[in-house]
Amino acid sequence: MSNFILHLDMNSYFASVEQQANSFLRGKPVGVCAYLAPRGCIIASSKEAKKLGIKVGCTVEKAKQIYPKIILVENEPAKYRSTTKKIFNILSDYTDRIEPYSIDEAFLDMTGHIKNWQQGEKIILEIKARIKKEVGEWLACSAGLSWTRFLAKFASDICEKDSYLLIDSIAKMEDIFNRVKITEAWGIKERMQVHLNRLGIFNLLDLKNFPVANIMQALGKPGYYLWANANGVEVQGIRTQEEILPKSIGHSYCMPRHTTDLKYLAGILMKLSEKTGRRLRIQGLEARGIYAGYWLKYGGGFFKSKKVPSALFTTEEIFKAAQNLLFKTLPPRAVTMLAVSVTQLQPLTNQLDLFYSLDKKRFACQAMDKINDKFGEYTIFNGTMWGLGDQAHDRIGFRKSVEIMDKLDRFSYEPI
Repeated sequence: MSNFILHLDMNSYFASVEQQANSFLRGKPVGVCAYLAPRGCIIASSKEAKKLGIKVGCTVEKAKQIYPKIILVENEPAKYRSTTKKIFNILSDYTDRIEPYSIDEAFLDMTGHIKNWQQGEKIILEIKARIKKEVGEWLACSAGLSWTRFLAKFASDICEKDSYLLIDSIAKMEDIFNRVKITEAWGIKERMQVHLNRLGIFNLLDLKNFPVANIMQALGKPGYYLWANANGVEVQGIRTQEEILPKSIGHSYCMPRHTTDLKYLAGILMKLSEKTGRRLRIQGLEARGIYAGYWLKYGGGFFKSKKVPSALFTTEEIFKAAQNLLFKTLPPRAVTMLAVSVTQLQPLTNQLDLFYSLDKKRFACQAMDKINDKFGEYTIFNGTMWGLGDQAHDRIGFRKSVEIMDKLDRFSYEPI
């Protein structure tokens, strides 16, 4: 128990950012939508909207039925990323080991920077106050502090919004385990609950006291992780952004125009490939696998993956690999959704092809990236995307897809 792990989770994040930016939205039910079309999904609800039953995943149409005066705004990813960067800049004043778990939450390894739980509590209050003062008074966060990554997140999940909870002893952990539902634990949802119930595990204390050999025999490695988490044993630890290699990078788009027109579909696919390629190149990675697919009108779809002989890096390489997977033949019905992602990611090797050089294509692609970085997205783009300026626009990334952290060379916090 010599470790100190802090978890910070922003409350109703996208909606709060919108309310911070526009004072007329404060105190009112607000829903942030992927798209404002009737079938568009709400990706964030303000606390006022949540009280009315308008939650994440609710459609625009359903939200208006629940509360006709709901204020709906389309998401602005650049606004959220900018706000998150300010928050992470504050966090980097306290430790050099930060794991950005998503765009609105992070783990901080405070081991060595604080000496006891009281100092940790003081840091939490200081961070919360600085976020309100330096980023926005309407922004609230929950925080948890404990000796493992699991317990820190568990604490922030179960505490009141805009509050914090310390789990600083085995006795306190067991007392909380005895009071909360098993599904409130990070990683345990309804399906896992069914498996655990079959083993005679009905609450977190049952899980803690269950023989580890038996749960591993029944559930394998996931069973050990659950048991270790419930026993306050650290399994994974904090991993900084530099230490986390994503498993895949990709984008999808539900198209307003349902069609089999290959020219239109190619334009959308190229735009998705460009968005995917940009994120791949920003992280200094290349890919050895491609995954692409589409959904069809009236149901059904086609999805396929393939390992590629040469690493994918440029937008054109990603596009051609996806196009070869999907459109060798005409889709049987109108396509309603397209998706593309690159897999088997690895650090950029700059390995040359045996028969021809890819240098010119890669240099040209990187030059386009620099122009778009300086003058704005799609200042220069492939002609296949012509006329698609208002379609497949930027979307915000969630779990493990946040490229917001600068190198934390500004770390300067002194232990109390």
